[in-house]
Amino acid sequence: MEKSVEMRGAEHEMLLYGWLETESLGEDRPQHTSDAVVVRTDGANPRVTRHFRIGTLDVAHISGDRVDVEPLLTARRWKGVVLGFVTAGHLSVSQGEQTVQLGVGDFVFYTPAQRYRITSPGYHEYLVVRIPIASIALRYSAFSDVVATDLSRLPSAAVLRGILAGLSRPDSVPSLAASVHVGDAVLAAAHAVIADARPAGSAESISLFTTFVLWIEDNLADPDLSADRIAAVHFLSTRYVRRIFAANGTTITAMVRQRRLERVRDELLDPRMARHSISSVAERWGLADPASFSRAFRRQFGSSPRQYRALHLHQGQPGATDEEAAS
Repeated sequence: MEKSVEMRGAEHEMLLYGWLETESLGEDRPQHTSDAVVVRTDGANPRVTRHFRIGTLDVAHISGDRVDVEPLLTARRWKGVVLGFVTAGHLSVSQGEQTVQLGVGDFVFYTPAQRYRITSPGYHEYLVVRIPIASIALRYSAFSDVVATDLSRLPSAAVLRGILAGLSRPDSVPSLAASVHVGDAVLAAAHAVIADARPAGSAESISLFTTFVLWIEDNLADPDLSADRIAAVHFLSTRYVRRIFAANGTTITAMVRQRRLERVRDELLDPRMARHSISSVAERWGLADPASFSRAFRRQFGSSPRQYRALHLHQGQPGATDEEAAS
């Protein structure tokens, strides 16, 4: 539930916090939240009309009048990327030296790691999707080409726009069973847009990266999967292989870890695998250390493997409800 604290009554300067994060940091104070923003307005205070979670992503739909918004300094502790989508009115988003004007159907990336500013001249509605850094196998440097930038003409923009438009509908909150897959769809489309926005590399670099990714997918269960192994199989130097991944905004370690965790998650959600222990599933995908695996899984998906399986496994089966799974 969102909370607000008015700071200067007549000027309508207020703090809005607790409106986006799904997990409390322990205290009911703005400085202890990761989503606190300073809002200045001469109209009605912003209103959060919906707030839900899809996979690892926090989603909120907010409406307001003329506003000038900046993050509270402590909100910069949160690491990740914010994806905004305008569903009514107009907004301007600035970060660093970049500023983009947005109308209905436009989307924008920005990151709380740096100061940003959002303004609107009048009534607006805005969908916010918060993507934790653990869910993106990309380096922060890969975002420099997309923050506060017009991305509407990119080939993959229509795909992401369509998904965000669907999420913005009042009746579109996915079931618990579907939310994981909808979250994956948002992430995949966001990755596609970021890839389109990146300066074009050489044909050889792009071709090699695709080859490496496909090979990794086929060999995720190999406990010896590493840069050295990829280099040896493809008769290349380890340094060159790492350079290809860096040129595409990621690392081998990050990609392998994310894909292995996603494979484990998929099997934990599969009713046919219900009798298999979590440790055996993780070990099959090259994650043999239980403690390290559990920590990585929690960072990636927001809960322990055991909690995640208990919450999601029976969703979508006959007679199952979200309330039953959560109990």
